[in-house]
Amino acid sequence: MSSDAAATSEGKRPTPNLVLIARRQAKGWGRDRLAREFKRLGRQLELTTPELSAMTKAIYRHETGRAAVRDEVYIRLYCAAFEATPHELFGTLNASTTNCHSYGLTSHKFVPVHLGPGLLAVLIQRANLTPSSVQWADCHVGQVEYPAGLCELYAFPWGVAVFHLAEELSVPNIASLAMWRRQTYRETRQWATAWLRELTGSDTPIAHYVLSAYWLHESPCSGQELDTAMRLLSMPRVLLDCGTDEAGPSLHHAELVEQMLLRDGFHDSRIDEFGIRGVSIGCASWAGISYHPQAAGRALQTADLVDCELLVQALWCYCHRVHEQVEQGRDPVVPPEYGWRWIRAVRSRLTMARPQETAQHAAMRRAVLDTSELGKHLTTALELLRDTSGE
Repeated sequence: MSSDAAATSEGKRPTPNLVLIARRQAKGWGRDRLAREFKRLGRQLELTTPELSAMTKAIYRHETGRAAVRDEVYIRLYCAAFEATPHELFGTLNASTTNCHSYGLTSHKFVPVHLGPGLLAVLIQRANLTPSSVQWADCHVGQVEYPAGLCELYAFPWGVAVFHLAEELSVPNIASLAMWRRQTYRETRQWATAWLRELTGSDTPIAHYVLSAYWLHESPCSGQELDTAMRLLSMPRVLLDCGTDEAGPSLHHAELVEQMLLRDGFHDSRIDEFGIRGVSIGCASWAGISYHPQAAGRALQTADLVDCELLVQALWCYCHRVHEQVEQGRDPVVPPEYGWRWIRAVRSRLTMARPQETAQHAAMRRAVLDTSELGKHLTTALELLRDTSGE
């Protein structure tokens, strides 16, 4: 029995969604025009959308109340098209409409590895990487087989390779994410190290660390509790105890800590918040980044966050290599074209606002630079290289 027939047999008349109708009419759009906008937004947001005729029919059913908006794709499309939140368009969404008993998110892992120009050339050839760019920086990029999700490999000409791993997750709480993060970090570093060594034929590449960014699609909480959850997502390790038990941290203990912090609030001076109220919530810390678009049409896009972190991690790894050589009692050796003058230019590009840069992009960039301390690393590396150049 169809939902329309079911409503008739039960003697209930469907309740139209006057908000959706008013928003569409305010733009001067018919249902066909809104369906075409959904198709355009779907490409922009990397969503798989139905055929135009199917979307036109769905819009009619949503507006007339003959069907509830349960599909996450349609929720995101309506929010993007009308630049509004789910609450503004559909009222309070309960668990039956949005599966909000869990956190739905995309985990972005960034794994930088210093190779040097020689091994980088070998990598580009053997991995069949093709020319590309990240913001203002030229690079080579290609797909890499990874068992747990999508992986792209970026090779930057100053001798650094960065793996970008994207994995779709649904977790019941942030404590579970913290445990998963801890368990997979070592495996990810080992995998990246082994992969590069096998491909290049050298035993020198080593992945020292992983940095994560979490793009939150849906959450079981709202209001102040959601703000607290986003801070926890930017540094989930605070939920884990630091005991020396060989079994590792306890999930039960982490869940209790999470419940307490969600109830009482969590603030940390090491977290920089860069969201815009009503549009997005963004948090950056030394440990990672979290971002939740609330008005998809006005918020940052995934590529904005990914490109920023790719560049920051590639430069951070390069500076670390310079510092590492000095700490070993050696004068740092780098390619001539990537000496102190190049670092000076990079520092200016990163720290000075661009004419066409939006306020959201500028806020994100400042938060990432401050919490990663990349600015300090660039300045120190610049001074070290200038001292050894004799200029």
